[in-house]
Amino acid sequence: MSFRFETILRLNKNKEDLLQRDMGLINAMIQKQKDSQHFMRELTNNKKDELNQKKRQDLDVNTMILYDNFFHGTQAHKTRQDTIISEITLKLESKRKEVVESMRKRKTLEVLKERNILNEKKLREKKDIAIQDENASNLWGRKMNSI
Repeated sequence: MSFRFETILRLNKNKEDLLQRDMGLINAMIQKQKDSQHFMRELTNNKKDELNQKKRQDLDVNTMILYDNFFHGTQAHKTRQDTIISEITLKLESKRKEVVESMRKRKTLEVLKERNILNEKKLREKKDIAIQDENASNLWGRKMNSI
């Protein structure tokens, strides 16, 4: 005898693997966005330091406007990155819930499979004992007839 829900168990394992792969991809996207955000923050800090150096020297208005535009652009980029990260984080939480649900279903089927295997083992042992009892009684009966 085999476990009658083996196919469903395999399907659930495959679904769980796919969901975990998707969750990994989403995590990679979040990390990529955070890396981009970190890069922009470092670049902005470097440019602020550069601007402070130039302020100590002669600085014209066009250069100030250029730096101001750059800082506004990086701020807009940061805002956009924050929005993207929050949206992807929501997707990640949704995917995490799906993975947990899939794992729960798989675990339930694995418990059922273990119970099924244990019941089959007990049934086989019971049949083996019945056969051994039958053989022993036949042997005893032959011994009694031969006496």
